[in-house]
Amino acid sequence: MDTSIIQDPLLLSTLDAAVHMRQQGLAVLDFLDQHRVIDSAAPPEAIQLDLSKQQKLLTAQLTRLRGLHRKSVFDVKDTKQVTAEAKSEIDSLHLQLQNLFYEQRHLRGEISACEDYK
Repeated sequence: MDTSIIQDPLLLSTLDAAVHMRQQGLAVLDFLDQHRVIDSAAPPEAIQLDLSKQQKLLTAQLTRLRGLHRKSVFDVKDTKQVTAEAKSEIDSLHLQLQNLFYEQRHLRGEISACEDYK
């Protein structure tokens, strides 16, 4: 995946966490494939402990990824709010400018009418 266009540190860390989680998930799947029990007997305790460790690592990665995602969502909401406020201010200034142009045009028309009056 090409992440060269992403500059935000939070998004980069979120992508990094997603990559680590994917790797951990694949490790758990590989572990299960390697230790698949053919008969119905319970797997040895050592294998169960190793699997439990792998699953705990996967859960930790998932928790980290969820936290980073949540923070990213809140940051996006904050950015949208700041952008909306700036846009509102610009829209207000633009409207004031249009009003001034309208008033200028009106006054020029009045001046022209007074100059043409004989």
